[in-house]
Amino acid sequence: MLYQQMQLGVPALWIQTKDFIRVSELVLKFKSRNYYTITNGAFSLYADGKWKPILVKLTDPSTSDTIETTTDNIAVAIDYVENQPNKSSSTFIINSLEDPKKTASEISGLINHLSSIYRSSFMSDDISAMPYQVIILSPHVCPEEYSFLFVSIEDTYPSFEDLVEIVTHMHSSTNGEIVDITKAKEIAKAGLGLNEFSFINYCLLSVLNTGKVNPEYVYKSKMANVKKNGILEIIKPKITFDSIGGLDNIKQVIERNVFFWQNPQEAERYGITPIRRILTVGVPGTGKSAICEATANALNLDLARTGVSQVMNSFVGQSEANMRAVFQQIKVMAPLCVWIDEFGRDLSGGASSSHVDGGTTDRVHGEFLTGLQELPDNVFLMCAANQLDNLRPEMLRAERFDKIFFVGLPAFEERISIIKIYLPEGDFNYEIIARATKYFTGAEIKSLIKHVKFDVVSTFRRPVTTEDIVSRVPTMRNILWNKDKEMIKNLYRLAYDQWDWASTLQLNDIDDILGNRVQNTDSWEVKI
Repeated sequence: MLYQQMQLGVPALWIQTKDFIRVSELVLKFKSRNYYTITNGAFSLYADGKWKPILVKLTDPSTSDTIETTTDNIAVAIDYVENQPNKSSSTFIINSLEDPKKTASEISGLINHLSSIYRSSFMSDDISAMPYQVIILSPHVCPEEYSFLFVSIEDTYPSFEDLVEIVTHMHSSTNGEIVDITKAKEIAKAGLGLNEFSFINYCLLSVLNTGKVNPEYVYKSKMANVKKNGILEIIKPKITFDSIGGLDNIKQVIERNVFFWQNPQEAERYGITPIRRILTVGVPGTGKSAICEATANALNLDLARTGVSQVMNSFVGQSEANMRAVFQQIKVMAPLCVWIDEFGRDLSGGASSSHVDGGTTDRVHGEFLTGLQELPDNVFLMCAANQLDNLRPEMLRAERFDKIFFVGLPAFEERISIIKIYLPEGDFNYEIIARATKYFTGAEIKSLIKHVKFDVVSTFRRPVTTEDIVSRVPTMRNILWNKDKEMIKNLYRLAYDQWDWASTLQLNDIDDILGNRVQNTDSWEVKI
């Protein structure tokens, strides 16, 4: 896109990047233009592979004589370019670390003037009348109020091939002292998602700390950097399906899908498409998040966690830029399993955002949907939601998700499995505990056992018994069933009509959850 816009000679490009040097080099590879900039305090022309200072005519204020000298005055530099006979093929590059509003404001009048000339040239079919071009390199997104003046381009991170080239250069320039060339691809893979400067910096830090460019060091440094940014958290999944009690159906679906995910040629052979997008909906604390992590583990992928609330920013346009940055980083770090928690909460309620936050939430939702649509095939998306009441229809339209699974309260057999996870050893009557914890979520069972263990052991210095746990059940506070019974019942009704069930046992429990019911052709009538 960059070279296409340059070839068209559009008056102004705003390139959001933190790699000024690399992006400048990319711009300069387009050979059909003359390039100007202010570098090292001097207005310069790019010629013979170097930036060469230009002497401009200025009036000496002390003598009023005209002199030829260098300048760092952007207005003088622009005036010089304006008066060149080949200005229609000229590009002025401005590197700006300033407040983007200040930068855009100061140059907006000029850009508006160039846009007017550009339009006149187009309408008169006179290419020779084309204006020169201005390129802004900024680490910030173009301010929304000035965006109509610029063609905005977000710089992509260095590709895998770019990183391999950097590693190869390190190897050749040090005669192989710091890089094992057989690990070049492994090092490049570890650095995917980093800008050029950060990648080189982590490679050199690895040399200082380990004596070589170590791919594991580069990867850990990248993970720490991603976590520091706060909009994307990447972890190595540890939870497995064996450590999750129950939920047989969703486990089986994902485990069957793993084979075709890892063997796409087999999927193509049978004419099927592996599942890549799953939404889990249901009662809080029932294992939706654990299923996401276990899925990443089964697929042997890193797990990237994010959400709309993590990208929201008080600066105009920055929230949308953050959302785009999230998906951009996901793409370059793929293959990856992406986990969006609190999906129903973070992506609902945007209808009134134009009155509340100037439309920021609406625009972030738009960026999210665009990013979702453009996710590559080697990204597995898992979303978890506790409620979808306010979620907009476009979030759930056909093909947005391959499967929507409902996760309800654990059934009797599932409660036994969950209890065994947290009470793996000892003489316990698991069935009695499971009956006592009816309508408990998995999280509540875990919390119950944890608190009873602590209280009994710390008070009596002895192991817990079945009786200890059962006796504490009535005092367990904040049980979700008691607080939000109707919400849970409504979820069950929706699930019966619309979604797949994560557990066949939970589906069999629907009579008990809803109470005495009478079935008709359209809905469930519940008799309390």
